[in-house]
Amino acid sequence: MKMLEKVTEGAGIALNYVAGLASIWFGAICTLISLIIWGIGGGIGPYSAIFFALFGATPIGGGIWLFRRGRIQQKLFKVKLLKETVRKLAFKRQGRLRPIELARDQNYSEERALEVLKNLAAEDPERVELQLDYDSGEIYFEFPDIARALEAKKEYQALPISETLGRKAVEIAQIVGKTVETFYEYV
Repeated sequence: MKMLEKVTEGAGIALNYVAGLASIWFGAICTLISLIIWGIGGGIGPYSAIFFALFGATPIGGGIWLFRRGRIQQKLFKVKLLKETVRKLAFKRQGRLRPIELARDQNYSEERALEVLKNLAAEDPERVELQLDYDSGEIYFEFPDIARALEAKKEYQALPISETLGRKAVEIAQIVGKTVETFYEYV
């Protein structure tokens, strides 16, 4: 992921938060005005109800939606950055990465590193393969596209990685989890 892409995506996330906050404040002020009008007028009139609906409730709802959207985009952005970090480390390790190597590089526990790699393998099974070595008892992940790039003596290039977790990815994650558990029982 290039720096310009990171800045652009970060700016979009910040814009969602700022616009959401501004919308909520605007809606809150208009709601307060509506309440004052209702108090002075002795009840809810048609104009004050329309004013409240258009300028009070709608901006507040939109602001909440923008905040949630910003939070979701922020989480997706963190996942993208993590995937890019894992792929760069795999490139340094010749297309093969063990959870302990990721744990050392990112200051994760070995369980957290294994979970990250399992999720990556579940989301993108064509680019990340779980490998089990029954003789040594090690789990490692291979990145065939990176291995091919290394064989062709190319430099590291960020590849597009899927952003969505579909039903198939969830099924693969469950299979990978069961495979790793069975492997630990065997070893």
